[in-house]
Amino acid sequence: MSIRTNVLACSLFLLLSGFSAADARADDRPVLARDPRIINGGSAATAKAVVDTIRLMGPRDSGAPYVGDFELGWNGWTSFDETQPPVNHWQVSDYNQPLAGDLAAWCGDLSFPSCDGTLDPAGGYGNNWHDLLSRRIAVHDPGAAATVRVTAALMNDTEPGYDYTYLSVRVADSPAFTDLGTWSGLATVAVDESFTYQAAELVDGTDVHVVFRFQSEGGWSDEDCSFPTAGACQVDDITVTVSQVGQADIVDFTNFQDGTLGAWFLDSPTAVGDFAKLWHSLEDVDACVTNYSSQVAFIDDGVVVPGTGGSLCINWCYGPAGYIVSTTGGLAGPAAHLANSIRSPVMAWPDPASTGALFEFDVYMHEDLSIDAPGIFYLWGIRSADTDNSAGYGVQILDEQPFVDRQVIYFGGPGYKRERNDVTTLLNRGCDEIQVQMGAYEMGWLFGYSGDDGYPAPYLDNVSVKVFPLSGPAMTTREIDLAQDAFPEIDAIDFGDLGSMHVRFDMARNISLASHLRNDPGDSIVCDIVPARPGAVLSGTPQLHYVINANPVFDAYRTTPTSGSVPGSPAVGSGGVPDEKAWAFDLPDTGTLFPGDVLHYYVRAADDAGGDIRYQTLPGDLSGFGDFSQPLAYHSSFVVHALPTIREAFYSKRIPEVLLWNDFANRGGEDEWTTALRFAGFNAGEEYDIYYTNGPSSGVGNGLGGRTSGPSLDGYRAILYTSGNLGTTTLSNGDFLRDAGDDIGTLMSWLDAGERQLFLTGDNLVSDLVYNAGADGLAFAVNVMGVNNYAADLRYFIANQSTPVVRAVPGNSVFSNVSSWIAYGSCPAINTFDAVQTRPGAERLAEFTDPNGSSGSYSFSAATFNRHDETDLVISLPYDLMFVWTDPDDYAPYPLSARDRILRDVFDRFSLLGGIADVPARERFHVANHPNPFNPATRVDYTIRAAGHLSLKVYDIRGRLVRTLVDGRVEQSGFVTWDGTDDRGAGVASGVYFTEARMGGEVQINKMALVK
Repeated sequence: MSIRTNVLACSLFLLLSGFSAADARADDRPVLARDPRIINGGSAATAKAVVDTIRLMGPRDSGAPYVGDFELGWNGWTSFDETQPPVNHWQVSDYNQPLAGDLAAWCGDLSFPSCDGTLDPAGGYGNNWHDLLSRRIAVHDPGAAATVRVTAALMNDTEPGYDYTYLSVRVADSPAFTDLGTWSGLATVAVDESFTYQAAELVDGTDVHVVFRFQSEGGWSDEDCSFPTAGACQVDDITVTVSQVGQADIVDFTNFQDGTLGAWFLDSPTAVGDFAKLWHSLEDVDACVTNYSSQVAFIDDGVVVPGTGGSLCINWCYGPAGYIVSTTGGLAGPAAHLANSIRSPVMAWPDPASTGALFEFDVYMHEDLSIDAPGIFYLWGIRSADTDNSAGYGVQILDEQPFVDRQVIYFGGPGYKRERNDVTTLLNRGCDEIQVQMGAYEMGWLFGYSGDDGYPAPYLDNVSVKVFPLSGPAMTTREIDLAQDAFPEIDAIDFGDLGSMHVRFDMARNISLASHLRNDPGDSIVCDIVPARPGAVLSGTPQLHYVINANPVFDAYRTTPTSGSVPGSPAVGSGGVPDEKAWAFDLPDTGTLFPGDVLHYYVRAADDAGGDIRYQTLPGDLSGFGDFSQPLAYHSSFVVHALPTIREAFYSKRIPEVLLWNDFANRGGEDEWTTALRFAGFNAGEEYDIYYTNGPSSGVGNGLGGRTSGPSLDGYRAILYTSGNLGTTTLSNGDFLRDAGDDIGTLMSWLDAGERQLFLTGDNLVSDLVYNAGADGLAFAVNVMGVNNYAADLRYFIANQSTPVVRAVPGNSVFSNVSSWIAYGSCPAINTFDAVQTRPGAERLAEFTDPNGSSGSYSFSAATFNRHDETDLVISLPYDLMFVWTDPDDYAPYPLSARDRILRDVFDRFSLLGGIADVPARERFHVANHPNPFNPATRVDYTIRAAGHLSLKVYDIRGRLVRTLVDGRVEQSGFVTWDGTDDRGAGVASGVYFTEARMGGEVQINKMALVK
């Protein structure tokens, strides 16, 4: 099923359940993302024949030894409340004390080995701890107020800004803590804090309750060697004084020199609760897919976890009796956060010769990250163990292994999707046991979301684990760990000193912590490379291969060859420990790339299994490598544009007038935009440049504002912007918690020069600016775009239309070649277009029509023109240009789509002139099959307007994908035969089926019947 998805990338169990250092990136931290963009190279065996794949877990009738659906119950799956710590690590020790034998209360674990074998001693603290050391003292007069004062000597050594030691008190009838002191980082503290209990606040009516507690998130500690320490903290010489009017003070002193905790005791926080339950017939708000079978959900109905009172909906009331997932901490209260997981039974690895693995499941997700969103996300993980030491790294116990993942958590929807993950590089070598985990977690507070407008989602179902043989080393990376398009490091265009305008080869992702308040892209790119075949070792050093389409203007300053390869090196985490799986690659930052260069690259590695040497590449498909004839020839995640393009022109230098900023990278739309530009006479590198944001939903500081503050844009007269259906992390305001790049500031600096043109498109660009980008975002929407945001989902205000016809307002100042078009937001994925209204001074260029196609029903603007500061021209659409489809009732005098004509009209209004337009011969996009009805096969003919990407799929009457007939580039019209089988090669039943053909912005659906 194809569903619109948002993704929030953060470490999946990095924050909540045992993140593994082996799968970390150097200086990795939680990041926002809507799509993880995980790219596999060496695991290309996922495309092998079905006979090579072993199904380890699947549906109950699949023949798999472990069951992944829940129709007949839990099938060995178990559920956990991750907020209930299994172990308390407070103990009496002289570890890290200045004097040997000087005992203190220490929070740590001596079993952690040294991370480097030298400077870092054994011992430290781990991930996802919440350990309490408590002291309760009965007061003299329970009917009177009491003041408790705590003094102590504290030595703290925790990751600053993420892991904390607290001095807290508990009061009656509250599971929450009242924090008196908070410490993070390396510090020696003379603690001196006080709190006054009212009589009604005394615990059990008689006691004051003091707590030293330590809490860590799920990554960067001694456990993963990302942040070596001497343990979290040690507390000594604690004096607790209780004072009441008219009573003698109670003075309690503890120095732990007797080797015990004395009257202090190990304590546990109140857990949120385990809400996992099997539900039947769950409702949803997915207009395209429904699942009424048994699914796992985490809904707080007051019964699953008694005592919560249940969590009722505010706006999203489609759950059972209106109940939703708890947004208020369940039994633990509002300060706590849901963290529930379900775990599969332990699964025996089926075949030592097959070392690749796929982990898949169905999920219904709904987290829109609106202004009152709680941030409820679904997560997954996998752990494995070599229990017989077959790989030679020692015997492993599965329960002692952490769950690991791709460091992604997911938000968005509402809708169902199939989550698919190649987990090969996450497995321990030689593993003979594995276990998978999924869950629901409230983590919005990490990113500034703390509302209570929750949902019954997520729902989980239909888990599959498949095992397959590899044909070389497994290779995996994230798009945010690859190289980012960039501008000169000096952030200026200096024609007088061309040699100073080198462009760095840097990672997309900001590796600095939010608390550092800076944007610091990684200097190298990183990917995981694992010789996962049985007995295999890496053969030689992995290499990065590259070729540069070099701009001759800078040839005199270039010192790096324009093609070649460079060796990688083991990636090193912030703890200084090399990562055995991760490899870093870099090119010289000077003398390599200059404005106008385009670079293609890939990584190649080999493994050796007893003399059998096999090679793999990342990406797996190298088609188009070195082909610079058109911008989509090669995998766009492995292309670097050094900007701006500078050409020689009549003894002077020329920069293209137009910059296309693709802020929706690799999620669709590239073909639609580049085709429309080509038909307008604009060619990449000549009439326009491309800036491609890697993993744009990740919020990792790599938008335009992350690579220039504005001066490098001076040569462009117009910027075209696309954010697709992203609902967050579009134009950022430099908020380091969400995105360190100041896109808005950069655009404003560029606009301030005057006589600029800006064309902005995106489904939820305006609502994201208003809700998530602070005062700067609101000002940009209002003053630059000339619109007010009415709502983030237009459908509810235009009679629930998801494919409304848009009609140009008669006499408008922009559109003359197109009078109507369709804003397509329907199945297989529902789009939520912004509902915007024009402000005084702005012009409504187009309007949404009613279901009958009539104008005048709604006040919302479907296209807006605005003048900013008199000379800047700004045109915007509240949907992305890629979702503009041609209205069949709108006659065009020449064979261009509505999208092409809209862009032409925008360019005409901006007075932008391209080269000679590539206008196709007039041809109708058409698909038909014959015979119909048919048995056993039918021929599906397709007629296309021009070469491009064609998707031709067969669906059953319930909308389920049956067979993909074509999904790739076609050069000319043709045909394909469907033989009545599904994608697995199995014959399908008699009945009605549909072909869905998509090309560019056009879609055609036809009905056919298989009669046996």
